[in-house]
Amino acid sequence: MDSYISCCWLVLYLFFGGGSTVTIQGYVGDVVTLTCKYDARHYGTLSVCWGRGHIPNSGCGNEVLRTEGVKVTHRASVRYNLQGDLRAGDVSLTITQAQVKDSGLYGCRVDIPGWFNDQKHHLALVIKPAPETTPEPWIPRESTTVGYTKAPETTPEPWIPRESTTVGYTKEQTTTMQTTMGLSVPPDPPRVAIREISARSISVWWSAGFDGNTPITGFRLECKSQSDSWVDGVRGSNILPWMRETAVNDLRPFYTYNIRMFTKNDMGLSKPSNELTITTKEAAPDGPPQDVKLEALSSHSIRVTWRAPELSLQNGLIRGYQLRYGEYSPRERLPVRVVHLMDGSESFTMNSLQEATKYSVTLHTINRAGLGPSSQELVCSTLTNDDQQHMTTTQATTALQTEHSTSTIATTTSSTETWLLVTDSPTQGQRVDDFSTTRALSNSTTDPALSKKEQSGHLVAILVPVLVLGLLVVMAIIWQFRRTTLKKGNWKILWKNNDFLSFGDSEPAL
Repeated sequence: MDSYISCCWLVLYLFFGGGSTVTIQGYVGDVVTLTCKYDARHYGTLSVCWGRGHIPNSGCGNEVLRTEGVKVTHRASVRYNLQGDLRAGDVSLTITQAQVKDSGLYGCRVDIPGWFNDQKHHLALVIKPAPETTPEPWIPRESTTVGYTKAPETTPEPWIPRESTTVGYTKEQTTTMQTTMGLSVPPDPPRVAIREISARSISVWWSAGFDGNTPITGFRLECKSQSDSWVDGVRGSNILPWMRETAVNDLRPFYTYNIRMFTKNDMGLSKPSNELTITTKEAAPDGPPQDVKLEALSSHSIRVTWRAPELSLQNGLIRGYQLRYGEYSPRERLPVRVVHLMDGSESFTMNSLQEATKYSVTLHTINRAGLGPSSQELVCSTLTNDDQQHMTTTQATTALQTEHSTSTIATTTSSTETWLLVTDSPTQGQRVDDFSTTRALSNSTTDPALSKKEQSGHLVAILVPVLVLGLLVVMAIIWQFRRTTLKKGNWKILWKNNDFLSFGDSEPAL
């Protein structure tokens, strides 16, 4: 009944609105292909959609399959496949295990850039029930020979192949003889190829070989790590017989795997297919740096040390680290400074910091795929000047106590020089992105804040006496000016006589 309704609908469509629609016929269980192609050399790979019914003004109505270039992004059923060369523009729709309900009108739209440029193809599919072929029973008839005696009826013996029939033939020739004779044998292995590789999945497709004179009942895919054997650590999955593409998911990024397949029929499994060796792509790290430590070196510097994340969480080759630091405040968010350390080091010294100030530090791992998660935020405070002077005095006392030990002194001096080179060396191979209002990083061999304080101390020692002397001179000038003004321009000197003050050219007589 369904096939009758579908046929009627197709006839009406062809007579009243079908135009140049192509009709394709098939039977239940067949593999049918609806042809649709475009010029990929001229346009490149384009987006294509297949739908049931007439193609609307936009998209595909009742969409059954869609592609974006060479990647299938939507599929209504696993029975819908594109087995043509997508890069060459062959986007023909293949329907496996055809059913009566598949009958109807199909539309193929090729999205060509520009207005009203899309290619539209309509194809009508008619699926008929498979014809029933019941063989007629064979009825022996009596012989009608005249003039001859009827031969006695005998039952023929069944034919049994003898071992001598394969003598002189190779194993391949014997298999070919059995195949020609219609005997059921295990199928040939499929041919497997890579479709797409991502960080955590691999997509493969394959083509089936000889079915062994028995319908293929399915496929088996096996996947393992390259370091494992095919006996241990194998992941297997069974695949439906009409499928020609599948994906292996939940894989590790930047990891190498081996993949192979088998074909199955009622006689058993085929031999293994060709073996694929595939390395997944990199992904952003899943783990932060380990053992992050902060150490205050002075009142204006803090050293940061760390180790790389666990190997299983790196997801690729480590390219460097991103360090973020800034003044710590539990109540407000302050500007931070971002430093990219791309020289392979696992330590960094933050200079030009404020005295007795808390700083917070976080670290990220960088690989080709991106940035990993942040380490736990750590807080460290710079030293005060008193603490630094105390440390310096302690170090000097220790050096005096050990001056009789030449080897100890030499070792300590060597370590200190190396530490200075590492700590205060220019940030070669590092990129600094400053998002704060603080001063830039300094590459000098001394602490700039300490140098400025020493300079200011010397300046004060010079300016104070000069200012005092200048003040005395000014006071003397003012005093003399006021004295002469009060005497109306007389420059007589003020003398003291018997506790009385008087003006005159010379000292008064006693």
